[in-house]
Amino acid sequence: MAIEQAITNVLDDTIRALSVLDLDALKSVEERVTVLSRSALIADEICIASILRKKRVLELVLHHSESNLNALQRLYGRNTRDRWEH
Repeated sequence: MAIEQAITNVLDDTIRALSVLDLDALKSVEERVTVLSRSALIADEICIASILRKKRVLELVLHHSESNLNALQRLYGRNTRDRWEH
């Protein structure tokens, strides 16, 4: 149960940090993931199912973030170009 809770917390914190673009929180999550990756904890099937659901939510957040960043870059590029033309 400890591994499920730790991984679930990491995924929740990652989702939260990405949604508000909190770099400090993301760095903190990165450090926690490093520690988790060095541990030899084993999760059961129920834990894995819960973790995979959280992983899917994180993938969706990342996908939407990528789309939003691409749109912002296109808008910024267009606005910058328009300023020089005037």
